[in-house]
Amino acid sequence: MDIPIHVGLEITIVTTIVIPSLGGTHLTHCLDAVAVLDPAPTRTVVVLSGTQSRPAVPRNVSLITTGKRLGFATAVNTGIAETGAQGEDIAILNDDAVPSPGWLASLQNALDNDSSVASVQGTVTDSVGATIDGRGITLDPFGLPIQVDRGGSPAPEPPTPHRIVAVSGTASLLRAEALVDVALADGSIFDPAFGSYHEDLDLGLRLRRLGWKASWVPGAWVSHIGSATGLGLGWRHPWWVLANRWRALAGNLSPNALIRSLPTLLRGELRAVHTLTKANPRALPTAAMLLTCLPWLVTRSLSRPSPGPRLNRLPEAGL
Repeated sequence: MDIPIHVGLEITIVTTIVIPSLGGTHLTHCLDAVAVLDPAPTRTVVVLSGTQSRPAVPRNVSLITTGKRLGFATAVNTGIAETGAQGEDIAILNDDAVPSPGWLASLQNALDNDSSVASVQGTVTDSVGATIDGRGITLDPFGLPIQVDRGGSPAPEPPTPHRIVAVSGTASLLRAEALVDVALADGSIFDPAFGSYHEDLDLGLRLRRLGWKASWVPGAWVSHIGSATGLGLGWRHPWWVLANRWRALAGNLSPNALIRSLPTLLRGELRAVHTLTKANPRALPTAAMLLTCLPWLVTRSLSRPSPGPRLNRLPEAGL
């Protein structure tokens, strides 16, 4: 598939790209693509965790290393904090994502054109551009987070932006002003309790509570190599996927809205467990363990202090 490239847009890029990484060859491909972004970002920060190795990176790339595996949420928070990027928008890019040269310019242009939008992303495809990996996050009728248009044909793109519930952490751009608004009490942007999975949904819901919007926009193409990292995590993968959904929803819905939604959410839980069990037999006992912990998990999430009034219903993309 020929991916359209939008270059030379007359905008000023004041953006830091944060790339969380566990190392490996994917990072090189990602940084090669970042090097030819037009216009270039203000700076690029790689947060490398879970390894003591120090890969070679271009001289203009900052590298933060830690032997402890941080998880996506903490790794991105670390990158943002390290830059001290007050007033800079923050782009987030997985180390196995390869943006087109006009990716950042298209996203920045979308933010500049709509002051009500806090976060934007473009079309993410598989590694060869044959199918859509996602065009943002929404919730299905069972309250399960899903990637918009996943599995569909990437071209032609819709011609105009459309609202989504949240942008994916795979490849997105976040407005500096909105990040100041949404930060938690300790200054974190992503809630570190999430580790990995659904932290992007949680951030999107927290932004929504403050009146900010999220959008998919055309012209910002990214190919996503993907990996089997999640499946290699054993019981931790289904635990994070299942528990973090409850963290995100209970952490942002009002108590009344959560109670009203419980029948729907529990049906969604059964569907999620069924899907996860097909790929990981540990999902079933992990789900049983989660069930015993659910009252504690929900109570803790409901008590999390975060800015803005809680949502009075499960969100929909266009609202």
